Amino acid sequence: MKKLRQSGGRKVACVFAVLISIVGLVAVAVVYYFPALKVDKPMGEMTECVEAVVQEPVEPDTVVEESEQEFTEIVTETEESPERIEITISAVGDVTFGRHQRMTYENSFDEYYDNFGAEYFFQNVEGVFEADDFTIANLEGPLTDADTMRESKEWIHTGRPKYAQILTEASIEAVSLGNNHIMDYNSTGVSDTEKNLDKVGVEYAISGAWGDKYGMYETKKGIKIGFASVNEYYEGSAVYPFLEDGLTQLREAGADLVFACIHWGEDKVYEIEENQYEMGHWCIDRGYDLVLGCHSHLLQGIECYNGKYIVYGMGNFCYGGNRNPSDKRTMIFQQTFTFEDGELLESEDGVRIIPCRLSSVTDKNDYCPVILDKEEAADVMLHLNQYSEEFGIVFDEKGERRW
Repeated sequence: MKKLRQSGGRKVACVFAVLISIVGLVAVAVVYYFPALKVDKPMGEMTECVEAVVQEPVEPDTVVEESEQEFTEIVTETEESPERIEITISAVGDVTFGRHQRMTYENSFDEYYDNFGAEYFFQNVEGVFEADDFTIANLEGPLTDADTMRESKEWIHTGRPKYAQILTEASIEAVSLGNNHIMDYNSTGVSDTEKNLDKVGVEYAISGAWGDKYGMYETKKGIKIGFASVNEYYEGSAVYPFLEDGLTQLREAGADLVFACIHWGEDKVYEIEENQYEMGHWCIDRGYDLVLGCHSHLLQGIECYNGKYIVYGMGNFCYGGNRNPSDKRTMIFQQTFTFEDGELLESEDGVRIIPCRLSSVTDKNDYCPVILDKEEAADVMLHLNQYSEEFGIVFDEKGERRW
């Protein structure tokens, strides 16, 4: 600070000297061109005064205190400009590693893993996930070696414990576990999944009969993202208290952003149900910053409610539960949040849709999502716009919100 003030004094001194020189030269010019004007001193004396001002350097000590203080204030204001941080998050729908109990090994997710390894599945999209600050997916199915399944269910999914490494290979930092398949191998399958995620450092959240845990992830930029995950499809309105408590606990723990991940609606439908509207709006009204929905296995509409977004259905993304889904359209939902001096700026901007297909080929599922362009991308955006029309939201061909 001392050096700053001395430097400031010298700069003000120089400026002061130049100003005096200019004033003196103007005075000489006035006298020269307007001799009729009365001047108290002879021309010679005035010229000598001006030359003295120009030639003689002004020492910092001669600068008035007010000028030095004013300069210091200007420098201080420049140095104290607001700290601005932008956080981009990516969210995708169902990732189901492995296969269900009726599926044979041939052309299954397991076979692709054995042939190509963990880095294969997200190779076409990992660049997007690496470039963002936080990526979250819905992990629909346990990662366990347990052999006791819930016989009452029609479809029972499971994946090998080592499949947790696929998430870190793809730069996926977090998963939601509040869904209707995490318990397919009972409590053992749930606890095994949590242990396997802990081993690779992937954050997760879960709720209900199988355990309550809220997720928290701190980005490299220091912004903390908290999230709750609930299975409304099974538990209905019983999830409200968990969502309420989650918001409170996560904020108290220092979360700068809080997301609600909700498994809801009907399977294999594009239309949004009334309970989805109600719960999504309730979450935003309570203070959640973003609502991410799953379960239908299909893309549903996107709403901007009170300045915040509700993604009602993100569809399948890397889905081992079906060798050839009839609708392979999916997406990466991205949103950029901006903070100034630690405060979140309210904005409806910053949303982007990256249209994808859940397979890199069209005639089957090779479990390798790919980013689309041209006609196929336009088809995804047309579909999404059709089911977002009721909310007055339209995305352009680049996936950015038009209005």
